[in-house]
Amino acid sequence: MKIFLVQLPTSHHGSGEKVYPLGLSRLSSLVPAEYTKNALDMNLFPDPWPELKKGIEYLRPDIVAFSLRNIDPLAGHMVSYLSSLKTAVALVRKIADALVADALVSATRASATRALPDTRILVGGPAFSLFGTRLMEAVPDIDYGLVGEGERAFPAIIGSCIDAGAVPGLLWRKDGIIHENIPGPRISLDEIPPMDIATFDPADYTKGNAYIAAVGIEGKRGCDLSCGYCVYPSLSGGRMRLRHPEKIVDEIEFLNREHGIALFHFTDAVVNRPVDHFEALMEELIRRKLDVSWTGFFREDTLDHRLAALAQAAGLVAIYFSADSLTEYGLKLLGKRLSKQDILRAAKVTADSHILTVCHFLLNLPGDGDVETIEAWETLDRLLEIHEGAANLGAVIFNHVRLYPGAPLTKRLIRGGNLSPEIDLLYPFYHNPPRFSHLLHEMEAYCHCAGVFSRLKPAFSRVSSMENT
Repeated sequence: MKIFLVQLPTSHHGSGEKVYPLGLSRLSSLVPAEYTKNALDMNLFPDPWPELKKGIEYLRPDIVAFSLRNIDPLAGHMVSYLSSLKTAVALVRKIADALVADALVSATRASATRALPDTRILVGGPAFSLFGTRLMEAVPDIDYGLVGEGERAFPAIIGSCIDAGAVPGLLWRKDGIIHENIPGPRISLDEIPPMDIATFDPADYTKGNAYIAAVGIEGKRGCDLSCGYCVYPSLSGGRMRLRHPEKIVDEIEFLNREHGIALFHFTDAVVNRPVDHFEALMEELIRRKLDVSWTGFFREDTLDHRLAALAQAAGLVAIYFSADSLTEYGLKLLGKRLSKQDILRAAKVTADSHILTVCHFLLNLPGDGDVETIEAWETLDRLLEIHEGAANLGAVIFNHVRLYPGAPLTKRLIRGGNLSPEIDLLYPFYHNPPRFSHLLHEMEAYCHCAGVFSRLKPAFSRVSSMENT
């Protein structure tokens, strides 16, 4: 058996930031040793299509396994990575057909079979899990799709024979009908397979990134917060499955000492929940005395000065917050279980600790009006004021809410008659009514000015909130 593992291109056009394909790397370690295995991360190449063609023609694989990480790049970009999936699958089929046809012309049917088998195309990954059946419909040359975690199902899919009806989470075709199997039990985080460092070399990802850590570390999967726009609970479960702190730090230590990785990003939905697990992880990092740094998304209401100091001692260099609303109404709408006071208090903690901080907010939410717009400006002013003296605010990132199928906010809008149940959310769809669509650009300009002034230290005269609206 010959298998070709391919990470599809899902980096925004022009971005030089590279992200290690952690999920595909773990699955790669499950490929039996007797298989012939090649791999390609298309994100590593400015023009990856010749690399894909060359890989298929060289290996002539029995199985091509594609991983689709993102469906679109967010940040308001009306770009879909569906084109990457469609083109890649079509290229595999085209080359396979051409190689078989050439072999038929020059030799016997038996040699044609040896030239290229009936190549099996498998697709998985987070983006595929969100839109599995819809993507199987849109790309009919996909033979099998894998929804959810792949560690338990992947070995059964890549065998020489597949009992399709028995593989948990598998999408498959029979007589023109797409069948979807019920997902199986989720894997314990202490049982996840190791990264396949030999196949996916971390050194390919650690050069050139300007602002993000290239290598991710899993401390947990799942999230119990149920934020209105979020699909994490549907992808990885509505409760947190925790990885033992020693196993987490074992992986960090190995990557640091054997491969020179010095900066990591925790892929957890929230790194500092639950607090006791977070504290144990920080203490283990400190105990090992590793020369490493890391970043992660934090929850505001469980961060205080003591935990911030502990995290800094363990290597924290940047905190990402995703409060997602500047107003009390918006926080309630999104189910954040946060208050503005939580947001401002956490900002004070990071400013006092001089921790580089990045904040994410969603604007022009359903139901926003003049009152919410004024409140948003007032909250933003307070945030900028808190961070101004420390000059530790790396960025304030604004976006509009991307609606995903099955997300609580999407369901609410459909129930209220504010969103058609027939809308195809496979394509980028943002809630952004025209009345306040300008607000994102105004706030971006305002924060840009504040950031430059904070670094250069001239007096920054804040205009009133009403003058900004």
